[in-house]
Amino acid sequence: MKVKLILVLAVLILTLMMPFTAPAAENDPRDAVAAPGGTDIFLFYYRNYNGNEFYQDDNRLDSNMDFDFNMAIARYAKFWSLADLGMDQWILSADILQPFGSINCDLFGAETRASGLGDTTLATHLNTPYFIETGNMKYGMSAGLILTAPTGEYHKEKETVNLGANRWSYEAEFTPVIWHMGDMIFELTGSVTFYSDNDDYGVASERLETDPTYLLQSHLSYDVTDSFWVGASYYYKTGGENDLENVCLNDEADNQKLRFTGAFMLSPQTQLLLQYEKSVEVKNGIEQDYIGARFAYLF
Repeated sequence: MKVKLILVLAVLILTLMMPFTAPAAENDPRDAVAAPGGTDIFLFYYRNYNGNEFYQDDNRLDSNMDFDFNMAIARYAKFWSLADLGMDQWILSADILQPFGSINCDLFGAETRASGLGDTTLATHLNTPYFIETGNMKYGMSAGLILTAPTGEYHKEKETVNLGANRWSYEAEFTPVIWHMGDMIFELTGSVTFYSDNDDYGVASERLETDPTYLLQSHLSYDVTDSFWVGASYYYKTGGENDLENVCLNDEADNQKLRFTGAFMLSPQTQLLLQYEKSVEVKNGIEQDYIGARFAYLF
C-alpha cells in the first residue's frame, strides 16, 4: 500500500510540472502563420488552470481534489525574411519564453505548493513560401526546433513540486498543412519531444527517465471581421512514461483536449486573445480546464 501511494504521488508531482511545457509544445491558432520579415512581437500570457479529478491508468482515484495553477509567460519573437539569401518568401523566426507562476493542490488531504520561475524555452521556426496560391487559396508549411533548458526553480530537498524540471528537453515540430481558404485558416502540426534524465530527483537524488512524448494538434480559425477572429483547437498527446530508478510508473499520457479562442485587434499593433480549454480524456494525471488571455504587441 505504501509503495502504491508513493507511485501515485510521483505521478501527481510529474503531472503538476507538465503545464509549464505547454506554451512551447502547444500552438494557438495561427501560430504557424509567420509574420512578415522584420516584425518583432512581445507577448504576455496568463492562464488559470483548475481541476477536481485525479486519474491513474484510466482510474479516477480522487474526485474531490483542489488544484489551482496560475501561470504567466513572457515571450519575445523576431522574424527575418531570407530573400537576401535567394530564398524569396521564406521566413525564419526565433522565440524566447520565460514562464513563472504558482501551484496549490490538495490531494488525499495532503497540500502541495510551489511558486517561482519555470524553465526557459528557446525556439526557432522556418516557414516556406506558399507552394500553392490561386485566388483566395494558399498552402504552405512550417518546421521548428524547440529547446527547454533547466533554468527554473528546483530544490531536490522539497517534497512538494518544483516549477523547474531539472532536465533538458528537445522538440522537433512539423506543420505540413497551413491552408488559407478565404477567411478560414487550417493548421495541422505534429511534434516529438525528447528528455534528458533528471539525476537529482527527490530527497534521495534518484534518477528519473522519461520516454519521448508525441503531440498532434489541429487548429481551425475564421475571420468574423477584419479585426476579430475565432478558433477551435484539438490536441492529442501520448507517450512520456516515467521510470524512477528502474521502477516504471505506468504514467504515460493518452490525453485529449479542446481549446476555444477569440482574438481581437485592439489597434494595428496590439491584439488581445481570450481562451477556454477543456480536457476531453485523461489517462494519467489531473483533469484540468483553464481560462486564459494573451496580449501581443507588434513593433
